[in-house]
Amino acid sequence: MRVDLYEKLMRAGASRRDVLKGAASMAAIAAASGAGLGALTRPAAADDSLRAKILQIPGVGKGQPTDADFQKVGELCLEATKANVKEGEFAGVELTFMGLNNQNLHNVLFRGFLKPWEAYTGAKISWIDLAQADYNARLQQSIATGTVDFDVIEMGAPFEGDVCGKGLTSEMPDWVKKQIDFDDLVNYLKPPVGTWNGKQYRVTIDGDAHNFNYRTDVFSDSELAAAWKADSGDKAGLAEWGVPKTWQQVQAVTKFLKGKKFKGQDIYGYLDAPKPWGGFGFYFLGSRATAYAKHPDDKAWLF
Repeated sequence: MRVDLYEKLMRAGASRRDVLKGAASMAAIAAASGAGLGALTRPAAADDSLRAKILQIPGVGKGQPTDADFQKVGELCLEATKANVKEGEFAGVELTFMGLNNQNLHNVLFRGFLKPWEAYTGAKISWIDLAQADYNARLQQSIATGTVDFDVIEMGAPFEGDVCGKGLTSEMPDWVKKQIDFDDLVNYLKPPVGTWNGKQYRVTIDGDAHNFNYRTDVFSDSELAAAWKADSGDKAGLAEWGVPKTWQQVQAVTKFLKGKKFKGQDIYGYLDAPKPWGGFGFYFLGSRATAYAKHPDDKAWLF
């Protein structure tokens, strides 16, 4: 495709993915350009090549990667930066990055990934490393005392209210969304998640999710179904025995199953995380509590 045609499509609001999604779009482009789709498929092929190169680095079934391996990944991922930033353009710029250092991940990885970025751009990054258990106290103290000493922060979604609510974050520019292929994120990581007052602030680096798992043998058992039908308690709208769809139904099912046995063993309903406050346990508390505490008309924030 000629460059002028491609740029015209981009100005019209199309993205490479938009263009490639439908056969009709592809046919139209092929007809409009003697070059066909080659100009648009090359970036996709480059993405595949990049992934293939990364997969050759130890860590994907090939042993424990080292900092040198992390730096190789960082070097491989520099092309987008090189396309937008001149070499040495950020010389003299110093940034402070606050994040986690637990499990030899997080900041340990970021250091290696960003060393090639520092070398190319000329910027320097200083690091604040925190254990999971120390993180919240350090963040809250910085906010409360007005001594925020970081420029970039890696944090869990539950802290977005504390940070975004105080106006401490910068809105994500459109060029960042384009560079990181924002549309490729799975839907549960797209807005309103990661937003505050309708504006996007977060660059998502992982995609933790809580899965609701249940025993199919329990919820398909005919004896339990008959007992549920005969039960006079509050069923929260779950007329027939089956997998609960709301937290109210989870509560009703949990009460119903208490004290019962199934296949000779004690049976339980919903199992809450045993340590709701502190560490990662808060996330599980949040999954349930926010269903009661967050108003559905409030679109800001994760909770």
